[in-house]
Amino acid sequence: MNYEESRVEVDGRDRMAGVRGWMIRDGREGGTIFGQRKEVSLDEILAARDRRVERQASMSALHHVPILSFTLNMPGNVKRTPLSSFFFDDRLMRLKAQLRAMGAVIVEELVLSEPTGDEAILAVSRLSSRPLKELAMVMEERSIAGRLLDLDVLNEDGTPVKRASIGAVPRRCLLCERQASVCSSSRAHSPDELRDKVTDMLEQAVFDVLVDEVVAMAGKASSFELMVSIKPGLVTYSDSGSHSDMDRFTFAKSQSSILSYYRDAFCAGWESIEDGMSIANLRLKGLEAEQRMYQATGGVNTHRGWIYIAGILTAAVGLIFASVLRESERSCSEGGVPTEIRSNKAETLISDTVSLIARALEDSLESPLFENIRRNMADHCMYTTQRAARSLSHSHLRGIREEAVSGFPNIFSVGLPILHRSFKRGESEDLAGQRAVLALLASTEDTTLGKRGGKQAVMNVRHHVLTALGLKNEPTYGKLVQAVFDLTEGDLYSYLKALSEHFLEFRLSCGGVADLLAGSFLTHELCLLTDKILTYC
Repeated sequence: MNYEESRVEVDGRDRMAGVRGWMIRDGREGGTIFGQRKEVSLDEILAARDRRVERQASMSALHHVPILSFTLNMPGNVKRTPLSSFFFDDRLMRLKAQLRAMGAVIVEELVLSEPTGDEAILAVSRLSSRPLKELAMVMEERSIAGRLLDLDVLNEDGTPVKRASIGAVPRRCLLCERQASVCSSSRAHSPDELRDKVTDMLEQAVFDVLVDEVVAMAGKASSFELMVSIKPGLVTYSDSGSHSDMDRFTFAKSQSSILSYYRDAFCAGWESIEDGMSIANLRLKGLEAEQRMYQATGGVNTHRGWIYIAGILTAAVGLIFASVLRESERSCSEGGVPTEIRSNKAETLISDTVSLIARALEDSLESPLFENIRRNMADHCMYTTQRAARSLSHSHLRGIREEAVSGFPNIFSVGLPILHRSFKRGESEDLAGQRAVLALLASTEDTTLGKRGGKQAVMNVRHHVLTALGLKNEPTYGKLVQAVFDLTEGDLYSYLKALSEHFLEFRLSCGGVADLLAGSFLTHELCLLTDKILTYC
């Protein structure tokens, strides 16, 4: 495959300085995906409150069950922002899950998203108002961000359940330990202080949600790769392929040892990956993860390539999410002209950001901090000290590092489209993974295969796969993807079975394909999450 088809050129920009600006700002005014800033007046706020009371009364009269009303405490005249809406939806989902777990039934649900704020009103049966109020207070008091929640409960007769009636103390101020009502009535804190505090609380809460989701996705992607049932020469849940030094238990030990690394990489992107120290930190976290892997496996390399791929992907979405949410939050709170994302397509955003981070990682090797790493790479013919070659094109790179600086073309143009299409057709994850494996064998210059069998083995495998698919050398990505879907499930299995026997006979393995398969699954999940984030902006 020709990597130049997908290579991202940055036209001489300082690659990481101002990455967020490169992604978000293009200087144009007018409509944006962020929408226009919407301030509301006191009259509008009071009118919205009156309408909410009417809805509560109507729902109570209809069902004669406890009513739970959910809003957010948002100071100032901007009552709804991307961060607040994401936080509201997440906490509403958790609230409903807890109600179901407690045996409650939601007989009616009304959710509104208006300039005056997000709100939900739930009619709840099979749970009395007292435990409902106690649940509400647990959500309000047991976390820092919970203090932004405003959960009111009405009895079956429509009267409010007061905190004092169940022995609870009044709510505290967000900024000090006094009662919130005292600070509010005396205007003890400025609007700017309150707004900044709420923004910090929301950002931390949203970060906690997103990092947990991304860590789970990365772990799931690694397990997906392992569980695909037939992969030439690779470890599966049923055999060890061409590897005598590892099996599925080795993989499980390795997977558990690097879970915290996914969080570290996401944090590097979220916090500030624009400067050299942050890039160096991302590389150091990857090196730490490698050492934990070796310790867990007794020195066996099970996931080194995956650590590199997963680290860049998770850092990329961390950077994207922080950039998008913070920029849109500023648009809401500062009153300036909202800015615009260059492309609102998740695949493009992630691939472009991957390329920028990967190039910055290559440039970081010039630091004295990594002199031994640089020397080891040079010893393995993987690195050249010619600064000009590296900074202009990185053309000396091979394997997964070449893939990364090019924006992972074999993920975004082969593996991802295959998984997306296969899942959309309702095919099993196993079948989707098998299709992706066969295509990636044809498109990838797998350095693991090359080390075991030489360049000729790489060429022979690629020729065999392309012949089976009815394709000639160097097909386009689109033709390759279509060809694997033209195969029947039986033919696909037969081709992979024959390849597996060939790989076992000659002790070949395609570790690079395995890493790209896991990366494709992770990217599929990250694209869905990115699309979700963009809907809030």
